[in-house]
Amino acid sequence: MFSKQFCVESSAQQSERRFNLWDIDAEGLRSLPKAPPFARIAFPRVFFRMSEAVKSNDKNPEIVPHHAAEPDVSLGALAKLSAPIFIANLALMGAATIDTLMTGNLGKEHLAVVALGGATSVMVLFGLVGILQGLSPIVGHHYGARNYKAIGFELSQNLWLAILLGIIGCVLLLQTDFWTKFGGVSGEVARMTSLFLVFSAPGIFASIVSRSFIALNAAVSRPRVTMYVSLLMLACKIPLNCIFMYGWLGFPALGGAGAGLSLAVDAWLALICYIVIYKKDTFYDKMRAERFFWPQIKAVFAQLKLGVPIGLSIFFEVSSFTLMAIFISRLGTTDVSAHQIVGNITATLYQIPLSIAIAVCVMVSQALGAGSPKAAREITVRGLKVALAIAACSVAFMYFGQDFLLGLYSKETAVTSLAASLLVFGMIYHITDAAQTVSNFALRGYRVTMLPMIIYGVMLWGVGLGGGYYFAFDGTFLFGQPLRAEGFWMCTAVGLCLAGVTLSVIALWVSKVRVADSLAHGHAALKTKN
Repeated sequence: MFSKQFCVESSAQQSERRFNLWDIDAEGLRSLPKAPPFARIAFPRVFFRMSEAVKSNDKNPEIVPHHAAEPDVSLGALAKLSAPIFIANLALMGAATIDTLMTGNLGKEHLAVVALGGATSVMVLFGLVGILQGLSPIVGHHYGARNYKAIGFELSQNLWLAILLGIIGCVLLLQTDFWTKFGGVSGEVARMTSLFLVFSAPGIFASIVSRSFIALNAAVSRPRVTMYVSLLMLACKIPLNCIFMYGWLGFPALGGAGAGLSLAVDAWLALICYIVIYKKDTFYDKMRAERFFWPQIKAVFAQLKLGVPIGLSIFFEVSSFTLMAIFISRLGTTDVSAHQIVGNITATLYQIPLSIAIAVCVMVSQALGAGSPKAAREITVRGLKVALAIAACSVAFMYFGQDFLLGLYSKETAVTSLAASLLVFGMIYHITDAAQTVSNFALRGYRVTMLPMIIYGVMLWGVGLGGGYYFAFDGTFLFGQPLRAEGFWMCTAVGLCLAGVTLSVIALWVSKVRVADSLAHGHAALKTKN
């Protein structure tokens, strides 16, 4: 689940018009579709302040959005856009899958090391890199305005911020005693986990700095660069693991801890690729800074103003699953190994709806920028239908192929038996998880971000983590005994189901409101002309 984080934004997203419910008069509000009853009760009106990108003058009915050619929101267009995104996401996810598969055969202790060390690294990484995403809308604006030289300046400021965040990430990961105690592990597992974190710390620095280039490539509509680099990283992962985990080429066999070292080498290889591509590819010639720039407070603050809210949203989403892995590690190697296996299976299958969601976000933004909220609603509905259909097929695949899937990861009966129980909860929430992901990203296209963040915090941290912790370690209220790992997965399933239903209803309502607003502007313009 931890890779649900980065929406590939196109420069067209920067040209959307601004729409605010606060600006609608009483008559306009009466003409809009009614909000869902739970939304009117549960959330104050302030949370429904929605904005897109170019300002409209609601006080002057003569000013109406310019309608460009109707955007292509067909199923073929959705598939064409989501396919390269899926490949890039799957390549990134594949590295975690390889680590799980290669350590599973070494024993549950090594698998526990990768689960705890990987969860800690991911939580630190995605808790920081989201802040850098403020670069994308800024660069997208300059790219759309053909102000290319400003792109190089903004990238330089983002890189200074990335270096600072990278140092913070390294320092956090090197607090190995804290993380092993927090995870409740000891003995050999604690020793190997500490080594994993020490080895991966330099890799976290490289990964954070790489995010500046990933944000740049997304903003200038070059996500294929990230896809190619991700595929290269995936190709290098197996030989690097063999060298550091199994002791090939005369290196010491580090077992599960070696996965952290291979992660670091892979991350630095990726960063070098991004730098070389940016320096050598002629596409970026006009975007490079003309001279060296030191950090400038005003520019850095402007990026933080956009990046911090995005980072908080990503942190809520990612940390809910990484903290679950850390808490489950307190229950023993069998529980954490089973959790790691099922989490990896569901996260891999999740990449399909995630890719669709990112594509929907881009297409919603493009449709709104073209002045076609009807097309935006159409792709929102179509994206939900496609994601739900594919998620249903994934659930069938997990149900009928669970013995084969679990056998790929481990041969220990205790681990696979518990994993089979956890997989049931994964099947339960997978469909609604797909729905909430597409809905959340569609809402980003509509520039509605505060409400989804609150819902994520309540459902994933409150219901999922809070409820899961209680039922995992206590559970006397309903079950009379602790449910261990099953308690976490049960509450996570409940939280994701609630989030899926809630966000889906809100996304559909917002898209309906946007169409109604467009029609109202059109009628007002006709009355003015007459």
